[in-house]
Amino acid sequence: MFLSSCFRLLAIGVCLLAALPLHARAAAPLDPSGLARQDGWLRLGHYVADPASPSGFRSAIFSDTFFLSPAGRTDPESELRATLAAMAAPGPAGDAHPQCRFPARRLWIARQWGAEQPFALRPCPTFDDWTRKGTIGSVSIVLANGFLGNPASYYGHTFLKLNFDGDPTRSGLQDLTLNYGAIDTTGDDPVSYIVKGVLGGYDGGFSEIGYYFHENNYGENELRDLWEYRLSLPQAQVDLIVAHAWEVLNKRYRYYFFRENCAFRMTEIVQVVEGLDLIPADRPWTVPLSVLQQLPAARYRGQAIMGSARYQPSRQTRFYRSYRNLDGGERALLKALVAGDEALTGPAFEALPVEARHAVLDAGIDYLQFIADPDARARGVVDPRYVRALAARYALPPGRRPLPPAVPPPPHEGRSPSWVQVGAMGGAASGGWALLRLRPAYYDPLDSDSSHIPNATLAMGDVQLLFRAQEVRLRRLDLISIESAAPGVSGLPGDRGFAWKLKFGAEQARLACGDCLVPRLQGDMGVGRTLAEGVFLAGYVGGALQQDRHRQGAAFGRVSLDLIVRPRGDLGLRVGVEQRIPVEALGASYRVARVEARYGLGKQADLRLRHEADGSGETSVGLGFYW
Repeated sequence: MFLSSCFRLLAIGVCLLAALPLHARAAAPLDPSGLARQDGWLRLGHYVADPASPSGFRSAIFSDTFFLSPAGRTDPESELRATLAAMAAPGPAGDAHPQCRFPARRLWIARQWGAEQPFALRPCPTFDDWTRKGTIGSVSIVLANGFLGNPASYYGHTFLKLNFDGDPTRSGLQDLTLNYGAIDTTGDDPVSYIVKGVLGGYDGGFSEIGYYFHENNYGENELRDLWEYRLSLPQAQVDLIVAHAWEVLNKRYRYYFFRENCAFRMTEIVQVVEGLDLIPADRPWTVPLSVLQQLPAARYRGQAIMGSARYQPSRQTRFYRSYRNLDGGERALLKALVAGDEALTGPAFEALPVEARHAVLDAGIDYLQFIADPDARARGVVDPRYVRALAARYALPPGRRPLPPAVPPPPHEGRSPSWVQVGAMGGAASGGWALLRLRPAYYDPLDSDSSHIPNATLAMGDVQLLFRAQEVRLRRLDLISIESAAPGVSGLPGDRGFAWKLKFGAEQARLACGDCLVPRLQGDMGVGRTLAEGVFLAGYVGGALQQDRHRQGAAFGRVSLDLIVRPRGDLGLRVGVEQRIPVEALGASYRVARVEARYGLGKQADLRLRHEADGSGETSVGLGFYW
């Protein structure tokens, strides 16, 4: 009798449970208020801590279309409850349904509920077409090396690549990419761009385009090498990243040049995979290189996520490689061919062995592609010399001269982007001081590596302090310092090594004056030439505007020479000399000379010796640490 009653009660309970709607059965053991605080949901909503918000959170996205609750931007729980209701509701058919607008949320919710789903899944034809019926099998982080022609790319640029591994009919050039950048910047000059970018004066957002566009724009037009880091993640996590990429397309963020930039926002999409933390949290800026350097240690459920690192050299890199593969006579012949002083059917060219003709033509073809005008190429205008060189190359027997290995060390193996130096400085006029220098980012000609522009400088907020007894003195502050010099390896037309410098900050007007710190804006233009492997020489004409203190004048002109020698990656020497001519008749012209030597102490430290003279002299020695 007792057992019979128990079975009857059990049967009633089962019937009542079966009568409940599916979403009611599933929701019972899971509390939306608890789920809304989970890291996965917060990352999907791009919620960050905000003490001014009633919930303590605020989404970095401010597009209304990203939220299903009126309070969704500042209330993760309200947004989760609205999402659950909208996903289960009949709603609009097809792609307008919330399940199709937010496929990553749908995936995440389904995984929280397990086998008992809170809603029936709906077809999403447009999203399915975008993913080519789910054939995206992996994702990659791609780095384009720094480009000093665009402030947004001074530190390099990263974007996300979605690889159609499951579609054998598509090439890698047809893979999808997601690119984050500032919006509505047309017409702004570089200075305005930097100021507005630093202060959050632009909206930011993601756009999509085929990978072929970036390979052409970066590699062929802007001459920037590309590095592709393919991530090793389970397909379920790839699907989550792809679905979230769909959700954030064309949504608006606030763009910040230093922190919440392309590297930050791109990495946020990858970090929807719970447990991945690739954005360095110990500094107020995000440099693309620092994200890549997190990859080797990153793990998902104990497995390394960094797969292969593929190098894609730019058009300039390819030309320099083939040019350096020529001997002196072959280079002279290439110059004559380019100038029209020698013909491809002439005796000098015909006298070369077949392998040498291969090498000269290969270098010539690379050169003509290197100097080609991108706009003309886009219009289908082709240099006749390029056509003749191709025809001559195809007329030769197959083969080519072997090229030396050309893949540089990958960027993730390089040093960290920030640098601090401690040391000592002394001079006849200034006496002895302890020295502290902090360069938040990024590099100079003596410590650049494969992810940086050679023979260039990029630094912001570089500060040098002196200490002695109870005295602290600001010796120098570079708010921004940029030096750009095209390598000029061949010296052929179009490869003459245009160079320029721009610096704004405060520094000593003269070394002998202990209280002559002046604001100074400096600019120079010139040409440079690679004299030999690791040896670069540049000459400049320019000047500076400054505050007139102690009768030092408000401006001066100058001519200068810079020599940079890098026989090895860990050893470098820079010698500079300039002649300054005061614009006002307050004094005679004078010479400034600088010598700086660097020796790398492993990857994350260096030792530097520096001497400067402008009538008085100062010498410093310092131990630097990268972080």
